[in-house]
Parts: sequence; C-alpha cells; structure tokens
Amino acid sequence: MKKNLNFLMGAVLLMATVLFASCNAEDDFLVSPVDSTGAVTRSVTTDPYVIDFANVPAAYTASDKYGANLYTGGAGQITEGYKVQLGNSGTYVQFPVNYLEQEWGEEPRPWQYDYWNGGLAVSDYTDITDGTYLNQCSVYNGGIAGVDNDKFVVAYGYSDFYNDPLSTYDKCAKIYLTDATGYTVVEEGTPVEGTVKTGTFNSVYVCNTTYSQIVMRDGNSFTTGGKSLEEQEGWFKVEFIGFASSDTSVAPTGKVTYYLANFDKSKEEESGLHGEIRTGWNQVDLTDLGTGVHMVVVNFVGSDKSDYGLNTPAYCALDNLSISL
Repeated sequence: MKKNLNFLMGAVLLMATVLFASCNAEDDFLVSPVDSTGAVTRSVTTDPYVIDFANVPAAYTASDKYGANLYTGGAGQITEGYKVQLGNSGTYVQFPVNYLEQEWGEEPRPWQYDYWNGGLAVSDYTDITDGTYLNQCSVYNGGIAGVDNDKFVVAYGYSDFYNDPLSTYDKCAKIYLTDATGYTVVEEGTPVEGTVKTGTFNSVYVCNTTYSQIVMRDGNSFTTGGKSLEEQEGWFKVEFIGFASSDTSVAPTGKVTYYLANFDKSKEEESGLHGEIRTGWNQVDLTDLGTGVHMVVVNFVGSDKSDYGLNTPAYCALDNLSISL
C-alpha cells in the first residue's frame, strides 16, 4: 500500500509540474493589474493592466537596430508578433507585423508578414546617432531604452492618399485585444482573422525614434528641399484610432492626436509645442478612445509630404500601455 501511495503522490506532482510548464509556455507571462497583489488580482478586473515589454522573449524582439528578423528571409522572422495575457482574463494584447500582399515582384505577388507593411516591433536599441532607416528600431532617449530602461515597442506605418487610398489603415500598426490564438493567417492570401475581445485603453507612453527625430531635426534626401521640419515651419503627429472590431469601415470609437513635433505657429495651442521636437518619454491619455475598444490603429500625419506620401519617417516608440477590462 505504501508503495502505491508513493507512486500516486509522484504522479500528482508530475502532472502539476507539466501543467505549470504548459501554462508558462503558452502565456509567456501574465500581466498583473497595477498596485494589486495576491490571488484576487488574477481574474477579470477594472483595475488597469500595464504592458511594459520588460520580459518579452528574444524570439519576439528585433534582432538588431534595423530589425532584420522583421522581414521575409530574416533568421527567426517575427510574424504574428508578441502577445500577452492580461491576468487570467482570457484576453490577450497582440502587437503584430502586418500580413499584406507585396507591392512588387512577379505576379502573383505573395502575401507576407513584413515590417514594411506596417506593424509593431519590440526593441531595446538606443542608438541616438544613426539617423537612417538602418536604425529604425532605436528610441531617441539619451541612450536609455524604455520608460523603465527596458524594452519598448516601435510602431511603424501610415495611411494616406498615396499608399492606402481607401483609408482602410492596412499599412498602419494595429494593437488587438483578442484570445490566445491571436490574429493569424486562416487562409493564405487573405487578411488575418482573430477573436474579438474588448476593453478600455487608458494611456501609453510615447517617444520619438532616432530615425524620425534626426530627419525632423536635420532633413534628408527625402524631405522637401532636403530641409528640416523647422526650416519648413512644419509639424508631425501620431494618431491613435479606436475600433470596436477589426472592421475599419465602421465608425471609430474615438481618436487621440499627439504631436511629436511642431514648428507651425498656427498649431502651437493644439500641439502644446512652440517650435520644438518632442523629447523623452511622455504619457498620452487614451481615454477618449472610449470603452469597448477591440483594436487601436496607430497612424501618422505630417506637413512634409509629396506626390508619394509622407516624407517624415512614420515611427514612434511606445511603452507602458495601460488597459482596463
């Protein structure tokens, strides 16, 4: 009898170990509510959850300051992107790279996950001197990374008259609330599909990337006349647009605009900037996106544009995203 009891106890311990490892492998880690402790917080709550990206595994992080693993053919390519569960709620936040038909190459052009389609890239790069696209994953924050000097996420892509004339936001970065499966390719050559979950986006910290900061400050071969934004008396801003589903043909739940730079005197009041480029990490209130939000589109708009669209690099870094369910 004693022998059988020891066997049963060993089996129970083995099962518990397997279940624990399985849960950790699927969830990566659970984002807990702010200022809360104990088992009571491991359920659906109205307290905010904060995603700070500190513990994102290397497999979901840009492999270098360019992000070679964000493109087809790159070693360890990132496709659906990083997702994390909010407590034990069954609701996950997903930060994907867009899956779209490629705009060049021989027909039929393939559908692929590629960062040039727009999307979100987790990063910890801090190079503040290289003002080219080869440094697109670095934050401009004095050589320091995220809000807590750890990882952050870089949003890239924009929708305008040239690259997305139907205003479907196909080329924009999108943050989804969904389930454990996330938004994935269900049928090759068609848009990704996923389960709708909703919540309230409270706030996010925003900082310029090095690439966009230096181009706005100094200009480059793509800016109008090679001039800086100050010389053009121009401006640049990011827009956060909320939707109750992934269908952007339905009216948005709300919109928040945040200026990343402004040298236009007529926009000083609305931008809160008086001839300057935004510096450091700044918290942006997202509550005007409303409640019952499923997807947040990150779009960029600026004064410096041409027949081929926006000339200012369409990037910003995000960190410490606060969400309530």
